[in-house]
Amino acid sequence: MDRRPLIVVGAAAALLASAFAVRKLLEDPCWRRRLGFDPTPATNECDGQVDLASEDSFPASDPPSFTATTAGVGV
Repeated sequence: MDRRPLIVVGAAAALLASAFAVRKLLEDPCWRRRLGFDPTPATNECDGQVDLASEDSFPASDPPSFTATTAGVGV
């Protein structure tokens, strides 16, 4: 049995999969910025920085308490 058609089909499938992956990466603004395709300034979500004004952060006047009962250790 000749394996050449199987190799050609496998190579074509690999090429399609890699083209799809590159296209999906280029749709992400963080990756576009890392690769130099997007001249806009970086945002917090791309830098890995935490937005201090987000709703899940705690105000300085009411810090979270990490006791054994709230951490799930004493449960």
